[in-house]
Amino acid sequence: MHGVTPPPANILQTDVRDLPGVGPTRAAELRQRGVNDVMDLLDYFPRTYQFERAERPISDLVDEQLQIARGQVTAVDYVVGRSKPRFEASLDDGTGNLALLWFHGGYLRRLIHPGLVLRVQGKVRYRGLIPQMANPRWEKIEPDAALVGQDRLRAVYPASKRLSSLYLGKLIEQQLDAACAALPEWFDPQTLARRQLVARAQAYRWIHLPSKMTEAAAARRRLVYDELMLLQLGLILSTRFRAGRLTAPAMRLDSLLDQRIRRRFGFELTPAQHRAVCEIARDLQSTRPMNRLLQGDVGSGKTVVALYAMLVAVANRMQAAILAPTEVLAEQHYLTLGNFLRDSQVRIELLTGRTRRRMRGTSASALSSGQAHIAIGTQALLQQQVEFANLGLVVVDEQHKLGVRQRATLKGKGMLPHYLVMTATPIPRTLALSYFADFDVSIIDQLPPGRHPIQTRWLPTRQADQAFAFVRRQVAQGRQAYIVVPQIEDDGLEEVKSLTSEYQRLKDGPLQGLRLGMLHGQMPTEEKQQLMADFRAGNVDVLVATTVIEVGIDVPNATVMVIQNAERFGLSQLHQLRGRVGRSELISHCLLIGDAPTDDAQKRLAAMTATGDGFQIAEMDLKLRGPGEFFGVRQHGLPELKLADITRELELLHQAKEDALALLADDPNLSLPAHQALRAALIDKFGDDLPLAQVG
Repeated sequence: MHGVTPPPANILQTDVRDLPGVGPTRAAELRQRGVNDVMDLLDYFPRTYQFERAERPISDLVDEQLQIARGQVTAVDYVVGRSKPRFEASLDDGTGNLALLWFHGGYLRRLIHPGLVLRVQGKVRYRGLIPQMANPRWEKIEPDAALVGQDRLRAVYPASKRLSSLYLGKLIEQQLDAACAALPEWFDPQTLARRQLVARAQAYRWIHLPSKMTEAAAARRRLVYDELMLLQLGLILSTRFRAGRLTAPAMRLDSLLDQRIRRRFGFELTPAQHRAVCEIARDLQSTRPMNRLLQGDVGSGKTVVALYAMLVAVANRMQAAILAPTEVLAEQHYLTLGNFLRDSQVRIELLTGRTRRRMRGTSASALSSGQAHIAIGTQALLQQQVEFANLGLVVVDEQHKLGVRQRATLKGKGMLPHYLVMTATPIPRTLALSYFADFDVSIIDQLPPGRHPIQTRWLPTRQADQAFAFVRRQVAQGRQAYIVVPQIEDDGLEEVKSLTSEYQRLKDGPLQGLRLGMLHGQMPTEEKQQLMADFRAGNVDVLVATTVIEVGIDVPNATVMVIQNAERFGLSQLHQLRGRVGRSELISHCLLIGDAPTDDAQKRLAAMTATGDGFQIAEMDLKLRGPGEFFGVRQHGLPELKLADITRELELLHQAKEDALALLADDPNLSLPAHQALRAALIDKFGDDLPLAQVG
């Protein structure tokens, strides 16, 4: 990709406060929306486009057609009618009068008054000789504002009270010619032709001032390609930096150690678990820092694979740490690992926010001296006073629930530990390709032998009693159940089940006589631990809880999951909650109780009953929520995508990745003169976060 034009003298860095018509107040508003200079202004993209017809004199307005006119407001009135109060205004352009009315338009009394000049658009209907528009779109304009002389597309921008779409459009249009002339082209003509991309400057012109929708579409395609290209370049460079310059401790692993570790489990690993263990073992034996993503559906046995890796570290006289997003999950890991390592010499320490101060000091001391081998905790592990003697492996569970800098802090507590991420939220292929290009991926795609698919039903709220009757029958057979509600306390604002009131209602009503327990994240650690111990021991029949049980709870005898107000939960969260049952050879059930007020809610609940496949669920969730919501993209340390939607642009993503690899094969450090503009854009886009991409 050579022969690219160098950047001319640059107006792109001109501060917005120095632009004509931008005072201190508007400059502050623009900054709040991420617009600091002219380049940011170019990157402030329209959210949609409106087709505007040419303005006509009021005397020439045509009956029963959508028309645009302008004029000065000569009179206003607010008429309080019996059923529909309305705000009325009269508009005069020198050729005639146009009557305007807005039903329920009382708020306009503060906005429209005589003397203003308005441009209005609406359907014209004649009342006698006077044309009228009902509920027209309107905007205040300057008396000398240019006429819309012909039909045109107009960009509509994300606006605020102080920054109207019209103002933003004018501001961008004023700078567009000079700014586009200063834009460097990133790619050579051959690349643009091969990928059918318009020139970069042309793309910016057309995205803001298209004459037809095909121009806007071509502009968007080029700018999306640019975003994806920068993303792929950043990820590839991050991976190479990690592989080429950073070293981690190489761990010894032979067949004897392998057998000793496997004997601890007391069962045969599934073929998928065995494959993941082999991939991780290869990584640990290398000085290249492991950066591996271990994904598997709920109940697939990821913890056992992670424990294998931790025991390899311990056998090599190194420490391992598990970082969990919630105390309940950290405590579950502590219990699970404690059971596996009972009667062993391996010492495990638990550190959470609720760990008693005295015990926390003892644990920290054991870690810093090397007496403790495995640390399990929440953000308490990130505290300054927690030091490790020789941290060799970091395991992060459900990494998207933790910020990138938190993960970086823990990773920095070792010289340079290996890094393993576990997630029970299957990552769709589209996301894995774009946001996890710097990870090696291991997938556990089998459930342990004897597990059955979870039978899922969706019941409308009026049929909720059927679910509780089913819970009673299951308990009568010696089984246990979870009931999940969305919130702890009743806020009095919505008809949403709350934990405290629902617990009491069930105890006194549909589940009277059963042994109920109530669990939420704000309870003291000792209470939570005791309640979970009672539930595991079978001393509690039904656990009524918030989503604190979403991950990490493992009670094989629990066979029913009831989710109240299921329409309020995301698809992946519903799937995670469902995964708390079906953890033994017993047939399990998930009952979703809720109504679906929106199309999205209907699709979520229908998808839950249609499939138990986590990857299908994840793809559907990605389409419904978008990538940023799905996986906390902003926490990932990667630049946010302004235009690209990777759920719909997989082909362009593939092309960008292919071209990024070819470009870096040609010029590994983007040091050629032709690539200086692209290099500068990459540094600007990733900034300080580029090194963070290597910590997930």
